[in-house]
Order: sequence, then C-alpha cells, then structure tokens
Amino acid sequence: MRSFRIIVAVFMIILPAVVTGQGVIVTETAAGVAQDSTGCPDKISLYKSARMNADPVAALGYWREALASCPAVSEDIYADGELMYREMFDLTSASEYIDSILMILTQRTYYFSNKPAHDMHKADLLLDLAGDDPEYLGLCYNILMEASESYPDQMDCGHFVQLATVAASLYAMGIIDAGEMSNAFVTTIGTVDDRIETGTGNCTNSDDLVNMETFYRTSGAMTCGGLETLYAGKVDRNFRDTLFIGKVRTMLTEAGCTGSDLYYNIAVKMFANDRSAANAVRLAELNLARNDTERAISYFTEAYNRDTTSNVRSAVLIRVALMELGQGKRQEARDRAEHAFQLNKWNADALMLLAECYAGAELGSSFDNHTAYWVAVDYLEAAVKVDPSLRKVAEGRIRAYSKLFPTREECFYRKILDEGTVFNVGGWVSEVTRVRFRKE
Repeated sequence: MRSFRIIVAVFMIILPAVVTGQGVIVTETAAGVAQDSTGCPDKISLYKSARMNADPVAALGYWREALASCPAVSEDIYADGELMYREMFDLTSASEYIDSILMILTQRTYYFSNKPAHDMHKADLLLDLAGDDPEYLGLCYNILMEASESYPDQMDCGHFVQLATVAASLYAMGIIDAGEMSNAFVTTIGTVDDRIETGTGNCTNSDDLVNMETFYRTSGAMTCGGLETLYAGKVDRNFRDTLFIGKVRTMLTEAGCTGSDLYYNIAVKMFANDRSAANAVRLAELNLARNDTERAISYFTEAYNRDTTSNVRSAVLIRVALMELGQGKRQEARDRAEHAFQLNKWNADALMLLAECYAGAELGSSFDNHTAYWVAVDYLEAAVKVDPSLRKVAEGRIRAYSKLFPTREECFYRKILDEGTVFNVGGWVSEVTRVRFRKE
C-alpha cells in the first residue's frame, strides 16, 4: 500500500500551501463604505468570465488566484473548480486532474466541514474516473474503509457495495490479502443485510447482497470468525426461517466450520424446528465430537425413539456402535451392530462394523487373539455379498487381517492340521468359523 500513502503525502504537501490563503478581509472606509481588500469578487468574476468565453486555461488561472485569496468565501468556488478540472480530465484523461479534484474536495472539507459527503464523493469520482488503476483503487478502498469505521451511518448501501467491489479487485490484484478482503466483506454484507432486514438506510436491492455473499463464499476468504460475526445474532432472531438457517449451515460447512459454536447452535435450532431422527443424530454426533458422551447418547436415544422404521433405527444403532467402538467398548459395539443387522439385513455397514469389533480383540493367548481375525474376515466377506460396492475397502482389510491369522505351527501345537476345519472362537466373541493358516 506504499504507493497509496505517497498520494496522500502529496495531498498533504499541496494542501497547506493553498490553505494559507486568507479569507475575505473587509474594512470600513471613513465614509462607512465596506471594501474587500483581497479583491475576491473581481477574481471570481474573472474566472467566471473566462469560462463563459470558453477559455479554460485562463479560467483555471484566475480560479487558482481566487482560491488562494478567498478559500472560505463560498463553497461555490470549490464546485466550480471541480467542474473545470473534470472538464480538463474529460479532454485529456490526464491523472493529475483527478489529483486536483481530490485536493479541492479535501480543502473544501477543511473550510466547510461535511467530511462524510465529500469523502463519499471522492470515492464515486475515483471509481468513475480512475477505472482499475491500482493506486486510485487503493485510495478509494482506504476512504471507504475509514468511512465504514468512522461514520457508517453517513454511507448509503451503494457505498458499501462499492467497498466490497474495490476490495475484491484489490484482492485479485494481490494488493490486499485474504484476511483484509474477508474483513471488508464481513463489514459490507453485515451492514447491507442488517439494513434490508430492518428496513433502514434505503437498502432495497437484495441482489447486491446475494452477489456479495456469493463472491465471499467462492473467494476462498470465508472464515469461521467472519460467519460468526455475520450470522450469530441473526440465527437467534430468525431460527424459524428454515431457508436462512439452511443457507448459513451450508456456508459453515463450505468454510470447514462444523466444529464451531454457531454450527452447533444451528443444529439445535434445526432440531427445535423439526424434531426428526436425522436432526437428532446430527446433534448426537456434534456432542460426540465435543466429548459430551452423555448428551450424545441422549440424542441418539431421541433419534431411535423418533422413528420406528427398522432402516432408520438400524442406522442410528450403527452410529452408537461406532461411538462405543471408538471408546474401546468392543463387546457393546458388537451387540449394537448385531441388533442393527437384525433390523435391516441389507445394512452392510453393520457387517463391516462387526468385522472391526473382532479385529484386534484380546481374548487371552496370542493364538486366541489371532483366531479373532478369522471371524473378522468372515464378516468382511459377508458385507461384500450384501453390498458389492464395498469390495475394494473390504479386500484391503482382508489382505491386512490375513497376515494376522494363526500360523500353521500355532495350529499344529493345538492339533489343528487342516485348513477349513470348523473352529469355535472363544471368549466374548463366541463365533463359529473355519481354520485358515497365515501365509508365511
């Protein structure tokens, strides 16, 4: 942003030289007649006359003399100067005329205040005259950001849209980073959205809001903190608006914010609006991720009781079994998975889960532990028969588990001589399987 600061520095150098000009000095003669010692009326008349005679160079010369002598005489002198420099820019497209107009507006603010209006006018001029020049875009961005922080109520919605547009352009040019662009979009989207919601600020173009949200979502700069700032309060106020709640949930998912407080709050709101098994399961899983097992079980139970169809209950039981397996409760997880399969014989996930419950089970001796892998492979093969799409995953696990089968030597010492022999795996597994030797 160094080049933007250079422009500002130039203004600061130019401005004092002009500001030092005195205002109209009025004295009174002995006869009581007021006189203007600076000659302001004559100087103003000269530049106006030159303009009428279509002599822009002479008009600007006389205008500069008038401004230097009479900077506080009237705002009209600034409006006239801006108009003349604008005409010169239209003729030449020379950037120095843009600088001159900005200087005029800065000095006008010094003498006549109304900074918000003049700054917004500067922003409009920069976008109108400077196009995509990065230095002027940067200056426009600085003006609009300062305004949004210092006097946002003096900005209309169009100026906030301008801020988002300029920020997007500077981000694309690599002049500002993703964090700064995100901050600008949070400011603009939040303000415009609030004004549309409350009916204030004459914000009626919802398309602008949609366009800003779309760019924010696809820019790669959307953050969890930004979404929290934008929507946390609105979610609480509009939790019955299912379309809005769904939109924010999708945005949080896109930004990788499924572990955020806002995402959890939305899940609570969705369950309040629709106490379905799916919404209860979602809350259960979120509580599980937060290590709140007691509340997770409560919501899993709620889901199980909400929908009595066997397929839904089977799926819920699988989620509970996965939770228990993750906690090292193999036997409990096995019982849940068996129940899930009883409810839905097409639930191949239940068979895959049963295999995971048995793989690595500690039943006693090394040989006993190795026999559990026979049972695990049995269930993987059964899962593929129910759902062939699981073949690739299942076969990978089968290859891994086959390397953990008992060896031929281990079986020999237990008088097991042939593969295919029926064998009863003991312990809590208590499954009948067949012998297979580890491939050495």
